[in-house]
Amino acid sequence: MKILCAPVGVNQANCYLVYDDERRACAVDPGDEPDRLRQIIEKESLVVEAILVTHGHFDHIGGVKGLVETVGAPVYCGAEVAPVLRGLEECPPFGHRMHAVDASTVKVVGDGDMLEVGSLSVKVISTPGHAPGSLTFEIDGYLFCGDLIFYRSVGRTDLPGGDFTTLLASVEKLARLYPASTPVLPGHQWSTTLGEELAENPFLRGLKVYD
Repeated sequence: MKILCAPVGVNQANCYLVYDDERRACAVDPGDEPDRLRQIIEKESLVVEAILVTHGHFDHIGGVKGLVETVGAPVYCGAEVAPVLRGLEECPPFGHRMHAVDASTVKVVGDGDMLEVGSLSVKVISTPGHAPGSLTFEIDGYLFCGDLIFYRSVGRTDLPGGDFTTLLASVEKLARLYPASTPVLPGHQWSTTLGEELAENPFLRGLKVYD
């Protein structure tokens, strides 16, 4: 498995292009700049077969429509995010509608669902707390967690649908499912590991999963 990270948009949200040896790929959180993402995809000769959305904030879904129109791949998201992508509900918490993605393209997935993208195995994990319908995608042992965990920080929980206690429970859930060495690829800034964050992240003090 290979991973390309392209920070996009005004908030520099990480869009990840994850692909196998045959260059069959999935795109995680194409939040903006779909034309730039298309250029990267073409340069790397990738065939994008799935678009994975961790949550429904604008900086993580703003480029979905443009990328769908380029690659024609289905979009996988949580139930709470699907109406936002389809243009039926406003983008929480920012009070505007996104450009609607064709409803037939949007596929709702939930906790424990499995997807196959080329030779890649994708597991869907429900990890609420930052936003309604937040998901983490585990791809061949790597956790793409959106805005759940950051390097030495966590996603904000003061926006509608956020809850800090729920976020902590989601982090603990991941830590009980995966070893401390598991790589975490967040929605902003740098990669880390579960063990590092349990040991060093000041927002996670009190979570005692690893001895």
